[in-house]
Amino acid sequence: MTDSLAASGSIARQFHAVFADAADAMLIVDDRRAIVDANAAACTLFGVSPETIVSESLDDLVVDAADDLVAAWRELQALGQATFEHRVQLAGDQTSVLECTVRARVHGDLHLCIVRDVTGRRVLEERLIQSEKIESVGRLAGGIAHDFNNLLTAILGYAELLLDRHGDGDPDRPDLVEIQKAGQRAAALTQQLLAFSRKQMLLPKDVDLNETVAGLQSMLARLIREDITLTCVPAPEPAIVRVDPVQIEQAILNLVLNARDALPGGGFIRLDVARVNPPRLETGIEPAPLSGECIRLRVIDNGVGFSADARKHLFEPFFTTKTLGKGTGLGLASVYGIVRQSNGFIVVDSEPAAGSMFTMYFPAVAVSDSAADVPRTLAETSNETATVLLVEDDEAVRLIISAVLQREGFRVLEASTAGAAGEIFERQSAEIDLLLTDVIMPEMNGPALAQRLIAARPELRVLFISGYADQSTSPGPDHRHVGFLSKPFQASMLVQRVRQMLARHDRVEAQR
Repeated sequence: MTDSLAASGSIARQFHAVFADAADAMLIVDDRRAIVDANAAACTLFGVSPETIVSESLDDLVVDAADDLVAAWRELQALGQATFEHRVQLAGDQTSVLECTVRARVHGDLHLCIVRDVTGRRVLEERLIQSEKIESVGRLAGGIAHDFNNLLTAILGYAELLLDRHGDGDPDRPDLVEIQKAGQRAAALTQQLLAFSRKQMLLPKDVDLNETVAGLQSMLARLIREDITLTCVPAPEPAIVRVDPVQIEQAILNLVLNARDALPGGGFIRLDVARVNPPRLETGIEPAPLSGECIRLRVIDNGVGFSADARKHLFEPFFTTKTLGKGTGLGLASVYGIVRQSNGFIVVDSEPAAGSMFTMYFPAVAVSDSAADVPRTLAETSNETATVLLVEDDEAVRLIISAVLQREGFRVLEASTAGAAGEIFERQSAEIDLLLTDVIMPEMNGPALAQRLIAARPELRVLFISGYADQSTSPGPDHRHVGFLSKPFQASMLVQRVRQMLARHDRVEAQR
C-alpha cells in the first residue's frame, strides 16, 4: 500500500512538473469550470498573475458565448473530451480566438484544459475564403460581361446605323437616342464587371503616377463639393508604374467619389504618392505579392468610415453601404480588379466615424527614356477599297460589323471560325489588307490564327476585338502591325480604328 501511495505521489509530481513547464497554455478546472491552477504559459497568454487567474472561471473569460460553453461542457462530461473555440478577452482589452481542448478527469475530479491562440490562423482562413469567394464571383461576372458585350455591340451598332438614317427632325430619333444611351450605360456596367473579374483587356504603359494625379486634380476638384478640401501630394521623385493609364484614372476617380460620398458634412480628401518598400504585414484580402521597391498611392478621407463587417465585403460586386438607388456597388469592385490585374494590391484601413484610407501598391518601374509613348496619328486616308477578313463566331456581332464596314465602302470577307478564315486566306491572301478577328473563339483563338496568317504574310495588319481578357489568349502589345478594340464599341469607333490600321500600312509602304 505504501509503495502504491508513493508511486501515486511520484506520478502526481511528474504530472505537475510537465504541466508547469509546458510551452502550451494549460489550465486545471473543476466541474464548475472554476480555474484551480494555471501554468506560466497560461498566465502569459491571459496577461495576469497566477494569484489572479485562479480566482476566475472559464465563464469569466469567454465573450458573449456562455451558452456555447455550457454545451461544450456537456459534451466533455458525456465523451470525456471536447474541443471548442471562443472569443476571449485578454489583457489590454484585446479579444482573441482561443482553441480549448479539455480532457476530463486527468487528476481526480479535475479537468485539463489546453489553450492555443488561433486568432492569426482564423484571420488567414477568413482571408482565403474571402479571396476564393471574390475569385468565383469574378469568374461568373466575367462570363456574364463577355456575353453582354457581344449583345451590346450589336445593339449599339444598329442604334448608330439607325441614327444616321434619322435626322434631327425625325420623330423616331429621340427614341433611338434613348436606346443608345441605355446601351452605353449597360456597356459601362459590363466594363466594371470585367474590371472586377480581371478579365478586361488592358493596354499597359509606363505611367508616372505623379503626373496622373496632377492631371486629374482640376477635374476631381469640380466633382467634389465646396465644403471638401482636396489635397494632392506627389512623390519627390518620378513614380513610374506599368499600368493602363485610362483604367488607373478610373480607379482614382472611383475612390475619390466614394470619399466624397463619405463626407456628407464636409471634410478633406488627400491623395499622396510615394516610393516605398512593400508592407511587411499582410493586411489585405490577399497577401502582399510585391518584392523590392514599389509605388504607393493613397486616397484618404476623414468621413464616416466603415464598420468591421462592411470592410469584409467592400470589394465584392453589388455590395454598397449607400442608400437604395445611390450606387451600383461596382465602384470599389472595379478598383480592386484594376489594381490586381495591374500586378498590384489594395488594402483599406477604416473605422466608423474615423475616416478611411485606401492604399494601392504597384511594382516600381525604372525611369527610362522609353517611358514616354509617341502619340499616334489617327490619319483617315482613303482605304475604302481595302479588303477586310472578318472572323467572329457570334453571328449578331459579325453581321453588324460587316454592315458597318460595307456601308463605308470596305470589302468584307466573313468567317465564323478560324478554320473557315484559313480557307478564305488560302484562296485570297493577296487581296486581304486587314485581319479583323475576335480574341476568344472556338477551335482556335484569335492570336493563334493571327500568328498562322502572319507567318504566311508578315506585312498583314491585324485588329483584335474582344470584350474579355484571358491571359492565355492575350493578343500582345499594341504596335504598328497589331491593334486592339474593346467591345462594345460604336460603329464610328470601329471605322476609325480600321482606317488607322490601314493608314499605318500605307505609311510603311510609302517609306519603302
